[in-house]
Amino acid sequence: MQKKKYMVRPGRLGLMGLLLAALFLGGCQDQPSGTITFADVGWDSVRFHNAVAGLIAEAAYGYSWTEVSGSSPIMHEALMKGEIDVNMEEWTDNLSTYQTDLENGRFKELGTNFGDNIQGFYVPAYVIEGDPERGIAPMAPELKTVQDLAQYADLFIDEEDPSRGRIYGAIPGWEINEIMRKKVEYNGLDRSYNYFQPGSDAALSAAFTSAYEKGEPIVGYYWEPTWLTGKYDLILLEDLPYTTEEEYKAGKTACPSVDVTIAVSNSFYEKDPEFCEFLSRYQTSSALTSEALAHMQDTGDDYNATARWFLTEHDQLISQWLPKEQADDVRAALGLTEETINPLFDFPFVLPVNVESFDASVRAFAANFSGVFDAVKNGLNILIGSISGLLNRIPWWLMIAAVSFAGFKLSKKPATGLLYGAMLFLVGMIGLWDLMNETLSIGLASVAISLAIGLPVGILISGSDRANFILRPILDTMQTMPVFVYLIPAVLFFGLGKAPAVIATTIYAIVPVIRLTSHGIRQVDPEVVEAARSFGSTKWQCLFKVQIPQALPTIMTGVNQTLMMAMAMVVTCSMIGASGLGMEVLISVNRIEIGRGLLAGAAVVIVAILMDRLTQGWFGKEEKNYD
Repeated sequence: MQKKKYMVRPGRLGLMGLLLAALFLGGCQDQPSGTITFADVGWDSVRFHNAVAGLIAEAAYGYSWTEVSGSSPIMHEALMKGEIDVNMEEWTDNLSTYQTDLENGRFKELGTNFGDNIQGFYVPAYVIEGDPERGIAPMAPELKTVQDLAQYADLFIDEEDPSRGRIYGAIPGWEINEIMRKKVEYNGLDRSYNYFQPGSDAALSAAFTSAYEKGEPIVGYYWEPTWLTGKYDLILLEDLPYTTEEEYKAGKTACPSVDVTIAVSNSFYEKDPEFCEFLSRYQTSSALTSEALAHMQDTGDDYNATARWFLTEHDQLISQWLPKEQADDVRAALGLTEETINPLFDFPFVLPVNVESFDASVRAFAANFSGVFDAVKNGLNILIGSISGLLNRIPWWLMIAAVSFAGFKLSKKPATGLLYGAMLFLVGMIGLWDLMNETLSIGLASVAISLAIGLPVGILISGSDRANFILRPILDTMQTMPVFVYLIPAVLFFGLGKAPAVIATTIYAIVPVIRLTSHGIRQVDPEVVEAARSFGSTKWQCLFKVQIPQALPTIMTGVNQTLMMAMAMVVTCSMIGASGLGMEVLISVNRIEIGRGLLAGAAVVIVAILMDRLTQGWFGKEEKNYD
């Protein structure tokens, strides 16, 4: 048997040479001794401390570093499992299992990052003192304590329930959230205020930012150090002095300073005791952290640049934290005027995009047209309230009976109707009936608006190539944009609650009905259209009596998809304070309560399945009627 001869072509030889050269050059770069994974629990201070510790890890210990994002309870769990190495900010009072987990040896506590922080209910300074430069008169000059809030419910109005005030609480899943809720109840504020859960720290800061930029009254939980308290003039309301932990956890006293610790996983503690020794000496303060965050906010520097500035400004900390040899390495790294760039692996330049100016212009636009946005928000709240009121007036047994009958009527199978009724009955059995109605009110309002806008737009672009050319890239962008991005403008323009949830859900869910309406009409046989026109039908008669009926199955598919996407987005909107089943899911995720999460998730699945099956059955019936 003759062996085949293989020849290497010149082109392949050149390609292999380039690959070998790339591997060689990459291998010539300094290889770190490993990668440290830091917890990013979502706020600026921890990202700043990660950058400081990460810079030292690179300069003094030869590590590279990365971050993993998640809520405080999620990151605490990941630390105990060894999925992350270091958490620079363990807010011990906000984690109900912290002491138990520490005593059981599930992680290592290395020391206190800072312990002089404060938290509680804040109001903007102009609420009490006014702001002559902005033309704002004092709104509540006598407001000094948490107890005084009882007199000002008509000032801090809840726009979703104008007969009551609104107090913004802490983040669902944080232990402090339950403490602040008890504080509201202990002081009798629940008689005139609604305790509103914002869903996330980003949503809470957005609520304060939006109110501050507009000069509107707001009261809610916040903490220091943060960029928000550094940038805006906020006043912490006084409370009864702290006495004991039991009294504090019952909401009866002021919040003590929380011990914010540095913790590492057991595996990392054993692997690198030298770096853990540095972390055990790492100690800052609330004032130092606020100073760094204020610098970042004023200059627009990122976290890494702010870390370099901070260590340069506070050189003494390097000596306190590190042995002389490592301290010299860090100082040498800080003395570099510019970073060494490998043109083969590092992108040669970065376009300087001024996102700060863009954000400022958007906020200014929101403030200037606040009247328009408030009117839209009020209209949405009326729509949501009407749907919610209707759902709440339907007795549970009548709702179940209606769903069972609809299932039987559409499927012609009694077993199907009974199954649908049993599934809905299960939602009530696990105590989530009222939350289901809240979710449905937001979802149905979003679907109604989506159809009111989407169907006409779909009809428009079906008959106009120019409109289709213009709108297609917009629809592509809307469909591929990460869903969380929709929450940002919704919160900025409309605040927190159900109204912005409807806006974000509508933007996300409207695309299918537009696309499939246009697609269905365009797919109608041209000969059928031409026949109708030849018999004297006008353009509009042809559209409504021929094209739309022929395209109805496709259009109905778009309606069904819009409904399903709306239900999915409503759950995500819990992050901006939309109550309902989504908030229950969010709380269970933040607390890592598996059972609670499974029950809430099951309720969401049941509602989605029922809506999908019932709409598909009805659409299928309509399709047969047009065949």
